[in-house]
Order: sequence, then C-alpha cells, then structure tokens
Amino acid sequence: MDAKATGELIAARRRALGWNQAELAERLHVTDKAVSRWETGRGMPGLDSLEPLSEALGLSVSELLGGKELTQEELPKAAGGQIMESMKQGYRWKRLAWLAMAAVTALAVWGISVSLQAQREQAERDAHYAASVHFEDGEALAQGTAAYFQDQDPQFDARTLEVREREAKGDYLALLCGDKAGEWCMSLWQRDTLFPDRYCPIGGRVRVNPGVNGLLVWNFGDPENAVVVTSGVELPEKAVRYEWSHDGIGVRGVIWEDRVLDLCLTTFHDAGNSIYPRPYLFDDYGNYIR
Repeated sequence: MDAKATGELIAARRRALGWNQAELAERLHVTDKAVSRWETGRGMPGLDSLEPLSEALGLSVSELLGGKELTQEELPKAAGGQIMESMKQGYRWKRLAWLAMAAVTALAVWGISVSLQAQREQAERDAHYAASVHFEDGEALAQGTAAYFQDQDPQFDARTLEVREREAKGDYLALLCGDKAGEWCMSLWQRDTLFPDRYCPIGGRVRVNPGVNGLLVWNFGDPENAVVVTSGVELPEKAVRYEWSHDGIGVRGVIWEDRVLDLCLTTFHDAGNSIYPRPYLFDDYGNYIR
C-alpha cells in the first residue's frame, strides 16, 4: 500500500468531480484536515471512511488502497494482493485496519460456488481479527495505542512507545505506556467477541502527567457497567498506597515503583454522567500526601 499514491488518486478524483476538500469532507462527515492528510500521503482513510470514500469518488476500495484505477479483470487480483502485502508487514495497527477492508473486498469477488452467507461470516471474522491484537503481543499493543491516539496527538511514535504496565480484569485490559522521551499514556482495551485472546482499543488517556496532579481515576463505562481505571506515574517516593471512593464503593491499591495502574469493574447507583472519583495518596504511616 502506497499512501502517497492513494492520496494522489483521491485528489485527482476530487478535482475531476469539481469538489474542494471541504466539500468532500462534508460528504464523508470528516474534517477537511483529514482529507488534506489523505491527499498529501500523511495519513490513510480509516476503516469507517474507506467505503463511503470509495462510493463518493466512484472507485473501489481496492483502487483506493492500490492508488490507481483498475480494470474489472484486475480488481480480484488486486484485492488478494493487498491482503498478502498487509499480512507481511506484521501487526502495525493501521495496516491491520486496511487488511480488514481488503479482506471484505476479496470476499465480495469470490466465485459463485461460495454462498453469500458464508462470505459474510468469513468477512466478519477477518475484520474482527484484523482490527484486534493478541494480548501477549506487547509491540502490537504499543503500536495500536499510538495509532488510536494519533488523531489527538500526531506526535505519537509507535517506534519508541513501549508497554510498561498492564492490568487485566474481566473483558478489559488496561495498559500504561511510555516512550523514550519520557511521555506517558494509558490505553484501555476490550476483549474481541469472536477471538477471546485478542483485544480492541476503546479509550484511554492521551497524556498521563507525572506527579500527584496527574493521578486520575476515570470511568470508561456507565454507572451500571463501570470500567474504572486508576493511572499515575512519577508519584512521590514516600507514597505507598492510594484510595478513592464513590457512591458507597471504596477502592485501595498499592503503588509500585512510583506508578500505579489499576482496573475496577463495578456498578454505581449514581446515574450522573460525571463519575471521576478523586484519588488520595498515603505514606507508610497512613499520612495523607498532598
């Protein structure tokens, strides 16, 4: 896949249709900055944008991913080739998302001997597999975290991001990641419904600031199905434990090596939208640390 070639094809088709970047963005319900990134090769359309983009421009997904227009005879071969290319490049997160779309495209041109229902089931499995990461693959988890946060912070670099802490509970996996520049982030993943050993990102904190003020408790679910993550880094050396409470529920945990990552699954009776309990730090003698 050539992001530059794809961008040039998008720009050429847009101009041929007489649209500016803002008009194309409005049709796809994205920002004109997103269209600009695609056309300059600084980014690729996401999984949710590929199909609407292909319909708007009158191109197939295979043509978009290949960066050139194809004949009817070339389309099936191109779709299969894109799948093999993506698989060879490993677990880079955005390429996994592109692979999911390429798999769906390839299935659409399979022989008539394969039933439509079988194609749909296989396409769903391929998409789930491509959009998820094995829980033991630390490198892929770090890359997936960087890709998930890229729109919020284009400076994220998967080459230096590493998983430093992880916490699993129920169907959720929380990761505390750091890079060589000393920046920290926290990502939350949910177990895939078809592949129980694989997870998909659903949220997190694009920046975890060091110190007491960066220690934060955040509910990523709702009051009835609360998924509460406590995360903090570079905490005071004398801090040995933390506590927080909300709606009659109290949680306490131990701080290891000046950082904390904890995951709590619970139910709150409070139906309010803001459920962000304030955490407190304590030293070895039970004294509160400000």
